Amino acid sequence: MSHMLKLKSPLVFACVLYLAIVSFYTVAAIWYPMAYIWATYEDLAGEWVQFWSIAVAFAIATRLAFTRSRFRWFFSLLAVSCFYVAMEEISWGQRLIGFSSPDYFRANNLQGETNIHNFLTGPFGTNLKAALSYGLAIALALYGLVYPLMLRFRFRLAMWFDARGLASPPLYLWPYFATAAFLECSPFRINEAEVAEILVGLGLTLMTVHYQFTRSGSQDVPSTDADAADTSIGLRGAMSARLAFRLGMATTLVLVFSAGTTTALYASPSRKARIDRRIQNGVEKFAGRYARYERWGVAIDLYERVLEEEPDRVSILRRLSECARNMGDQAKFDEYIHRALAIDLKNNEEHPRRASVNRSLTRTYRALGDNERAQQHIKWALNIALHRVEKHPDSASAAYSLGKTYSLMANRGRALEEMSRAFTLRPHSKKYRKAYYRAKGNTF
Repeated sequence: MSHMLKLKSPLVFACVLYLAIVSFYTVAAIWYPMAYIWATYEDLAGEWVQFWSIAVAFAIATRLAFTRSRFRWFFSLLAVSCFYVAMEEISWGQRLIGFSSPDYFRANNLQGETNIHNFLTGPFGTNLKAALSYGLAIALALYGLVYPLMLRFRFRLAMWFDARGLASPPLYLWPYFATAAFLECSPFRINEAEVAEILVGLGLTLMTVHYQFTRSGSQDVPSTDADAADTSIGLRGAMSARLAFRLGMATTLVLVFSAGTTTALYASPSRKARIDRRIQNGVEKFAGRYARYERWGVAIDLYERVLEEEPDRVSILRRLSECARNMGDQAKFDEYIHRALAIDLKNNEEHPRRASVNRSLTRTYRALGDNERAQQHIKWALNIALHRVEKHPDSASAAYSLGKTYSLMANRGRALEEMSRAFTLRPHSKKYRKAYYRAKGNTF
């Protein structure tokens, strides 16, 4: 039994690590949203696990690229790819050093950051982003699961690729790549693509450690237990135990570096303020996601966190009232919605000619069931927005305001027209770009 356990040590370690990762994210997503945010959002622990796992894979792949193995071209390509991905992950040092984005990146990058991939994908859904996600998911499934299985059963095509140096992940790593492929498609819409990146990063780390251990510089030693060299069970068991130890050391290194980097960045006052703003933004987004899944209690807890920082946010008070109503808590509903109404009325006294104020009052009166007053304020909002566009026909903000008003009126066609005009007038604005794609998605 001890010999068999040693022989399967890498498999056991990989399975335990995989189950630990999946269990942690599942439990955090269901019951501990703040832990989930810390483990998936930019500049926080999850992103640094992605970076350091790719960085370790890069270092080992670079070493393997200089061996005499037939796989050296593959590891050369992998090293270059890992370097690119790792640097993109930290926006080529911007996350660490904190330098400002060059003007071209600030104007054209969808997140205003110094990286290349955000020229194509950003914080909103597009057909291109969906196509890239599904393409990556297919590639991960083919490479991480289908190819190793074909090698195991000695399919001719797989053997042809293997003979020409296409290294295969050891089969015990298939759950990492298969699960990453599934999560890359964002089936739950809770930022799970970040978990996919962590699984891929760690999968590549474990894969490169595996090859470094099982392959010498002068000859190729089969990469799976089934094709292992004809040695004694005791020797193979000892080798497997040492391989599992190295896998564990690499994983520990990634986790220690990730925790250290996160702690160091959060200790900096300027970076802490930026990270706190990012967390606050994440809390609001996740509150909406939990509300979508009718987890009203969790959504209320998260919205309350936002309200602590912004006590006069009328939109948050309305969302809290909606959650309370869905929970059947009439007292809480009345408390939240009347606080929202009081702030709205005060704003209306100070700025009666603002379309945004009248739109807010429309939403609040709709929540209260006062459709007559809601209709009155949406008409005022429309008149104000139309007058502003007539007075400032080249103003992107005026077009945006009119688009928001049409959206509130459920006139999706006109809303898309105005959001498209705002985006055309200010094509480098993330705000107008996001509004345009959202309106486009609601229309089609």
